[in-house]
Amino acid sequence: MLKQMELRKLQMTGGASYTVSLPKKWVKEQGLKVGDVVAVLPRSDSSLTLVAHEKIPSGGDKAAEVTLAPSKEDREEILRTFVAQYLAGYDVVRIRFPVSAKPDLRTYLREAARRMFVGSEIIEESKDELIVQCLSSYGDLPTPKIISRMSLIAKLMLRDAVESLRSKDRALAEEVIKRDEEIDRFYLFIVRQLTMAVLNRSLIQEIGLSDPRDCLVYRVVSKSLERIADHATRIAEMANRIDEPLPARFGEELAKVSDLTSMVLEDAFKSLAKVDGTIANSSITSAKKLERDAESAMDKLYDYKLNQKTVVAVRLALESLKRVTEYSEDIAEMAINLTARRRQLF
Repeated sequence: MLKQMELRKLQMTGGASYTVSLPKKWVKEQGLKVGDVVAVLPRSDSSLTLVAHEKIPSGGDKAAEVTLAPSKEDREEILRTFVAQYLAGYDVVRIRFPVSAKPDLRTYLREAARRMFVGSEIIEESKDELIVQCLSSYGDLPTPKIISRMSLIAKLMLRDAVESLRSKDRALAEEVIKRDEEIDRFYLFIVRQLTMAVLNRSLIQEIGLSDPRDCLVYRVVSKSLERIADHATRIAEMANRIDEPLPARFGEELAKVSDLTSMVLEDAFKSLAKVDGTIANSSITSAKKLERDAESAMDKLYDYKLNQKTVVAVRLALESLKRVTEYSEDIAEMAINLTARRRQLF
């Protein structure tokens, strides 16, 4: 590392501005030329980071574009590749279809883009190709704001899922299942944001973060939220498997576990938003106790002489509540990690 260090003398230009020359090799490696913009990012350890700033597309500048030309009509394989390009940060994804492609393949991919990608627009469509424009400006949807929105949706999903199970309300259960798509959309958008921020560190502040290391924290948090929503969906699906509403006493027991689970989740996100280790540790302690409460509720389930189908459905729902508390612990641990990063290292 020391062998690569270059010492440059600080100079004054015009009597008011300080300047330092950049290594010619680095400038060439970044593809920079006179007039290009370089972002200068102050760090908490008194250092500066220089980043080759992305040029803002205008006039004749071309957005990042990729072309997919699948050789076979495997819609799931094509969709996985499509999603990968979106996550990689491409602004325009062009899909050229095989000559033998059926119209329903194009319809499937068009609807998938609208359902899965935040800010996607179909800018051109024909029997030969589909062109999708993806949102490339992140300022209006910073990562912490999306996480806050996801946490609210997940918490309400969890509440309604348990209620649909207690009352055997299939309409409410279906509504919960549909809401999972919104969580998935936000999750994919966050992964796209964080990927671009890793590639271009000048985007860190634009997406609402203060340190490049926070990208890993929010990647873990967003995945935990996505999995929490999946478990809320799983609980809602159990409402369609039971033959009759649950006994009132056990329904109250289930609601108690659900309410406590929501409180643990809420405290975990409060600790993340405030970067508060005390709240985070309290949330983890509550989560440990809640896991025991869920196991106790499972044991009581057999006292109600329910049919086997209902017992299995409720046990799976309780297991999902336990898993939600475990994901809440993960989020609280990420908050504790952030508290360490807010301290001065030097």
